[in-house]
Parts: sequence; C-alpha cells; structure tokens
Amino acid sequence: MKHIWVKLAFVIMTVGACAVLFSSLLSVKEMDVHFSMYANEVRNQHNQEISRVALQAYQDNQGWGAEAYHKLEAVSEVLGLHITLLDQQRQVKNEWGKWPVHTSNYSVDKIPLVSKGVMIGQLVISHDDRSAYMTLESHFQWAHKNTTLWTMVVLLILVIIISIPLARTMVRPVVQVSTAAQRVARGDLSIRVPEPSGKDEVTSLVAAFNNLVQSLEHQEELRKRLTSDIAHELRTPLNTLLAQVEGMIDGIWEATPKNLESTRSEVLRLSRLVRDLDQVIQVESGSLQMRSEEVELREVVKEVTESMSATFARAQVNFYFKGDHAAWIIGDRQRLAQIVANLLTNACKHTPAGGEVVVTVDKTSTMVRLQVKDSGTGIDQKDLPYVFERFYRGDRSRARERGGAGLGLTIVKGIVEAHKGIITLESRVGEGTTITILFPPQAHEAE
Repeated sequence: MKHIWVKLAFVIMTVGACAVLFSSLLSVKEMDVHFSMYANEVRNQHNQEISRVALQAYQDNQGWGAEAYHKLEAVSEVLGLHITLLDQQRQVKNEWGKWPVHTSNYSVDKIPLVSKGVMIGQLVISHDDRSAYMTLESHFQWAHKNTTLWTMVVLLILVIIISIPLARTMVRPVVQVSTAAQRVARGDLSIRVPEPSGKDEVTSLVAAFNNLVQSLEHQEELRKRLTSDIAHELRTPLNTLLAQVEGMIDGIWEATPKNLESTRSEVLRLSRLVRDLDQVIQVESGSLQMRSEEVELREVVKEVTESMSATFARAQVNFYFKGDHAAWIIGDRQRLAQIVANLLTNACKHTPAGGEVVVTVDKTSTMVRLQVKDSGTGIDQKDLPYVFERFYRGDRSRARERGGAGLGLTIVKGIVEAHKGIITLESRVGEGTTITILFPPQAHEAE
C-alpha cells in the first residue's frame, strides 16, 4: 500500500463492513425475540378466548352439556388444538381434537375454570408448536434473514464503491501538500496548494503550508536583497576610496586636507556600516551587551533632544517635547539614548522644512510610553510590515540619497525588545509617521 488513499479506503471498507454485519446480526436477533413474544401473546389470547367460551356455555346451560361440548369441539377444529375438559375432581369429562404429532415439541396450558367464585373444572390445551406457531415463525424468520442478507450484500457493495472516491477526495489536499513540499525542497517557492472548502484540520494544514511557503519566499527575497544591499553599500565607498588612492598614486589628486577629509568621510561611512551590521547581528542573536540600571527616561530624551536641537534648526523643522512627569524604567541608558537619537534622526530626515516633530514621554497605568510623531512624508502601507527588516527601504533610491542603510529601525527594535518593550509604527503617506514604544515601568512605580 504505497498510497495513503488506499489505506484510508481499506479502513472505510472495514469499518463499513463491520457496521453492516453488526447491524444485520442485531436485526435478526431482535426480530427472533420479538416474534417469539408475539407468538406467545397469540397463544395466550387463544387460551383466554377458549376459557371464555367454555364458561359462557356452562353458565347458559347450568352445567356441562352438549352445547358446551359442541362449542369446545368447534374451537378445537378451527384452531387445530387438543382440548381436554376436567371436572372438579380432575376427572376427564371429554376431549376434542388430535394429539400433537410431534409429542416432544408441544406445550400444555392448564386453565382453571371458575364461575361465581366456584371451581367448576379445568381446561388442558395442548399446543403443537412445530406444526402451528413454529412453522409460521420459521417462515417469517427465513424471509427476514433472506431480506437482511441481500440488503447486507447491497450495502457492502455500496461501501466499496463509495469508499474509494471518498478516500481519494479526503486525502487529495494532503497529497497536494506532499507534492508541493517536494517542489519547495527543490527550490520552487512560487507553488501554492488550493485550499479546500470547510474549516477542518486539513484546511488549516493547507493554509499553514501556504503561509510557510509565502514566508520562505519573502525571506528568500529579503536574503537576496540583503546580499545586494550589502554589496552596494560596500561598493560605493570602496570605489570612492580606490579612485582617490589611485588619483594620489598617479599624482592627479593631491593629498590636501580637504581631499583627505573626503577620504576620511568614506572610511567613517564604512566604519558606521560595519558597526551597524555588528549591532544588528548582536541584537538578533541576543548577545548585545546591556546594562540593567534605573533610568529616568524623560531625562534621557531631554538630553538627546537638546543635543539635536541644532540639527532640527538647520533642517527648519519645528520640534516639541512633551513630558511633565518622571518616568523610571530599568534599562541601559546609552542604548535608550541610541533609540531616541535614531528615531529623531529618521524623523528629521523625512520631515520637510516647516514640518514638526513631537516627542512625548508619559506613563500609563501599566507602561511607560515614548512616542515620536512627525508630519513628514510617511510610509506606504505596503511597506509597513517590513520597516523593521534589515536593509529594508521603501523608496530605496531616495533613502540612499538621505544616507540611510536601512539598519536603524532594525537596531531600535532589537534594543526595545531587549528591554522587554514593544514598538509599533503607524504611518500614512503625506500625513507623517508615529512610532510608539512601551516599556515596563520600574517595579515600585508599577505598584
């Protein structure tokens, strides 16, 4: 059995056959029991009717006489029974009918006859079960068993016919997932499995597989993009440095202080890129060195904003700080300052002259909130799920013009999570961006 649908079909056939056999046997057994009860009830009714006829004849004739004997004889002939009438002393007064042919298969019912509270005699009725009720019962049982047998055969054939296509239909999504998984293993990440209707486990399995492949496809795209971006980010300053060094060697580019400062800028650019990459690796691996101390977040934000006031003034961006109450958290002061500086730098870069950037530090009942809101260009909705990815830039050409490598928000997210915080970003193109960070407060403030 190489195919799973064959196994499933065999299981369905086995279960169906067992169900049909069990129900058929149960039906035959129940029918036998109830038919025997019916036959006994009919015999009891005959006995009661015979005794009623005998008593009525006795009362009409004020004793046993020819009329009573005639009626009992008629009843004996009609029902095919042997009837014996006994008097009060248990002596035989008369008997009618033939004795049962099969003496070993008959039953005898003794019915006392009481008139007005006085015992007047007794009827002994012999029933030939084989010749009377048993014949009818056997015939009925044979007919019922024959019908049950044919019904069982038809049902078994239907079970076999239905089980095969049913099994193939049930396992089709699983087979499709298996085939698709083999193609994914060969590197084809474009394949998707059609989701079956319904909301069962198979539908969930197909949906989970499709989501997994989609995630792998996205990760593969990011990996290729990461490789391309790293190569690009390294190539630009290296080409510049190479051209400058070759110019010095050829004597066409003098090593003046101005030119050497340009060379130094390219070296610093390379150094920053390597440093950022190192930090990304550390935050993603959880090995980033973090201090754990009591930090007043509002003071950290004020220090950073004061140091960047000249930057905002030069960019002609209006800057506002809101925070009237101390907000203590447990964390690394330098890393927190790095978060604030990174967010403010991004906000300043993407906010045009005349716009504004608002930084707010406050406390809720359970968290300390740091929010940076700008009225800048905003981010396209399709880019929002990926803004924290490494080297991800929505408008890549414009981002490079502004000097971003696409690593800042990745580092910020890693540092926030290292502080057990939560970072969220909301943005609309043309309306600006709002980044909200929630930190757990210091223990005594939470109380």
